Amino acid sequence: MKKWYKEPLLHFLVIGVVIFAVFSIANKEEAAVGGNKIVVSSAETERLSDAWSKRMNRPPTEIELQGLIEAFIKEEVYYREALALGLDQDDTIIRRRLMQKMEFLSNDLAELDQPDESALNKYFLENQEKYRLPAQISFTHIYFSIDKRGARALEDSKRVLTELDVPRAPERGDSFMMEYDFVKETPSEVARSFGSGFAEQLFTLETNTWQGPVASGYGFHLVRISEKIDARMPELASVIDKVRTDFMFEQRQKINKEIYEKFKARYEIVIEDVPKQTSMAKTVVSDRKTS
Repeated sequence: MKKWYKEPLLHFLVIGVVIFAVFSIANKEEAAVGGNKIVVSSAETERLSDAWSKRMNRPPTEIELQGLIEAFIKEEVYYREALALGLDQDDTIIRRRLMQKMEFLSNDLAELDQPDESALNKYFLENQEKYRLPAQISFTHIYFSIDKRGARALEDSKRVLTELDVPRAPERGDSFMMEYDFVKETPSEVARSFGSGFAEQLFTLETNTWQGPVASGYGFHLVRISEKIDARMPELASVIDKVRTDFMFEQRQKINKEIYEKFKARYEIVIEDVPKQTSMAKTVVSDRKTS
């Protein structure tokens, strides 16, 4: 026979009594949770109706609108009761959601008007290195495989170099896993394909003549450069969209930081002694609001 104190119904009743007692105490601080008056304003009703219309592509019927209002009232009731019981405290998920909402609010406050051309030009000139276009190179190559030729790879490449009289001749070497012709490659792109040492040497060579051999992680290469473009600054007009985006982002970051610092200044912040098992030094920090 099941013992009486193990009955789930009894547990439910006990929990209910505890919640009621806690609610009675918490309800004394009525002002902290909005009191016992819930007002569904015409503006709120219109907001509910607009949200429904956007979601359903039609306005709600009278019955549907009444249901939306009832759902709003239910949400508000549970919200206030949860606050009264302190259910919002020590809940990591709720804390993070509230922090995110404050960040969204901060972002809204930090939204800026579109900067004029003079502001963008000033920002562009002050941050030129961010927009500098890298050098580019176009070339073809002949590959000599160490795996296939062994010690002969270097000597074979030197011999073929003396025989070349055409602008392109990949067949004079070995088959290569990638392409033989590269167009307007940046140093980082060349390095990604052949290695940084190959890229550094390649950009020092002359154009329109066969040169090498140039070593890579694959073997040796004879190269013929058809075009070299030096690193350069673009015109503002060609990168203005990126400049505007960067300008707006930095301004938003700056304003968000200012907003946070103003919020933070309202509080006294005390960091208690850090437990000895952590590597952090013990510290006590107190930021007091300045009057």
